[in-house]
Amino acid sequence: MKYEKHREALKEVMDTISKALDDPEGLTGHQRRIISMLSMGTAQLVEMYLHKLRVMKPGGQVKHDWFKQNERNIRLKLSPLLTTRITEIPQMNEILYMASEIEKNRDEIFYGSPLPTDRLLKEKIETFLELKKLVGE
Repeated sequence: MKYEKHREALKEVMDTISKALDDPEGLTGHQRRIISMLSMGTAQLVEMYLHKLRVMKPGGQVKHDWFKQNERNIRLKLSPLLTTRITEIPQMNEILYMASEIEKNRDEIFYGSPLPTDRLLKEKIETFLELKKLVGE
């Protein structure tokens, strides 16, 4: 995916977050949109970061559901996409940790009952914004 396409997708994620945060009724009415966009946005951020460092092979694509797996399996999925060893990529441990935290419970939030409070969604949004800052976007 071209860098500009990543930026467009990320803008859509940020617009969704902004609208949800501005809703006086809270975040829970947006839970499926929020978790879906955070999940997609996380994959976009990781790809953008790898492209920015010029360590991602052409045509490679990061899948959001990889971040549901344990760290070893995430690394196994990412490694074939890279031109360098994953251990040589700066801040990769922190990035993978945050991506996993965002993806954790994604399916339960997306397919499950409405959440009783905004707390979990706020935490996921905060983690996403930290990830965005960490990768420099």
